[in-house]
Amino acid sequence: MLTDYQRQRTHAARSPDDAASAVTQQSSWASRLFISGFGLVVIGLVWAAFSSSDPARNVNAASSRASINAAGEPVADIANKDTTSSQLFRSLLKLPIPIASLTATERSRDILLFADDWLRRGDTPSSVLNRLGVTDDSFDAWARQSPEMRAAFASTRNTRATVGYLPDVGVRQFIVRWPDSAAPDHFSRLTVTRRTTSPSEPTDANQDERATATDSQATFTATLESVPLTRVLRLASGVITSSLFATTDAQDIPDAVAMNLAEIFSNDIDFNRDLRKGDSFAIAYEVLEADHEPLETGRVVAASFINKGQEHQAIWYQNGKTKDYFTPKGESTRRFYLGSPMAFSRVTSGFAMRYHPVLKTKRRHLGVDFGAPTGTPVRTVGDGKVVFAGRKGGYGNVIEVQHDSRNRTLYAHLSRIFVKRGQRVERGDNIGAVGTTGLSTGPHLHFEHRVNGVHKNPALLAKNSRARTIPSKDMPAFESQLKMAQTQLAAAREIRTASAE
Repeated sequence: MLTDYQRQRTHAARSPDDAASAVTQQSSWASRLFISGFGLVVIGLVWAAFSSSDPARNVNAASSRASINAAGEPVADIANKDTTSSQLFRSLLKLPIPIASLTATERSRDILLFADDWLRRGDTPSSVLNRLGVTDDSFDAWARQSPEMRAAFASTRNTRATVGYLPDVGVRQFIVRWPDSAAPDHFSRLTVTRRTTSPSEPTDANQDERATATDSQATFTATLESVPLTRVLRLASGVITSSLFATTDAQDIPDAVAMNLAEIFSNDIDFNRDLRKGDSFAIAYEVLEADHEPLETGRVVAASFINKGQEHQAIWYQNGKTKDYFTPKGESTRRFYLGSPMAFSRVTSGFAMRYHPVLKTKRRHLGVDFGAPTGTPVRTVGDGKVVFAGRKGGYGNVIEVQHDSRNRTLYAHLSRIFVKRGQRVERGDNIGAVGTTGLSTGPHLHFEHRVNGVHKNPALLAKNSRARTIPSKDMPAFESQLKMAQTQLAAAREIRTASAE
């Protein structure tokens, strides 16, 4: 048996860890009591917010106007003193109030939806609305009579339509944007706005009826503006896997930019035969934006292409009359003549001896044949004057262009001719279309080059022609622009590397 004195000694001799444990247990019990009490308070608030004997009464009491929160969901403004406890609780916790709890007027007036699409061939305002899922007979009737809408939909260039609408009312705003042909670096913006009129200002009791009644009295106003386009620089790069277009499509590079890229290096790279898997490119190009939305592609500012291990670079430089793509040495990437009379095609027969498919004899082929579908545009390879445009024996429909006192080119078997004799043409102008007229077994272009009447290999025409150079006085300015362009191309290649990793 322990005496009272021994019990006190034993209790005092307990370790410090035991004492700390006792304190911890007391603190733990206090924390649990606090959390339990806070939980009961939260449950009470939730119950008070969502337990209502008459839901319809709560809906009618919600007279606050609807708006859109950061998540894109409709929420209520709690500034009105009659806001229900459910809406107040949801607003305090930043929860969206269901659309069903808003009145019909709030839903129709404040939740404005937008949809847009590119115009297609043959589109009308009605077809655009149908494609976007919008119905508005009064707008259709007005648009059919509007000369402004007819002019906007008659544009043959990239045209974008944006519709702002209310599901229960219809079109509130209709905007059409297209490049302004009369003002370079501008776009035309046609804004159509719906305006409703009412004989008298309604009271709060008939607000919903007014929203429906004035719909039949809607009028539309159109405003046409010419607005400057915004030039935005974009960087891109890629590695060739099968073809240039397949790679640019995979990188979301516009087709117009891909064609420009091929055109820039057409004298150094044959994109029909010289491309290899693993070739790569980097490019900096402009996008023309209208109201922060892409409308058209602009100029390629700088480009680099590695083909068969050799890098080719081109930088756009413009100063007075000097404007072209130049190599880092200041030499134009484009020769006096284009490398091909078509942007993209395949060589089906070269400048050599061959068995003629129609005459069934072996004879020398005095030109180069390019296979392409009927109707493919044919362009002149250099500046000059049309000396013949018409039909000529086995050539069928043919065009001849005299470039200088010595050089002449011929384009045969055309389906259509776009020029006349005596007309001046510039390098790259479309002068006709591929066909199969004359002695031909299928659609193709027969292309010849003659020097003082003697046939020469057209494949060597561009490579042997002279290149323009930057004047020595402009070289300091060009070299400054070159450094910036090379920095942009290096950044473009890093984009590809980062995406690959």
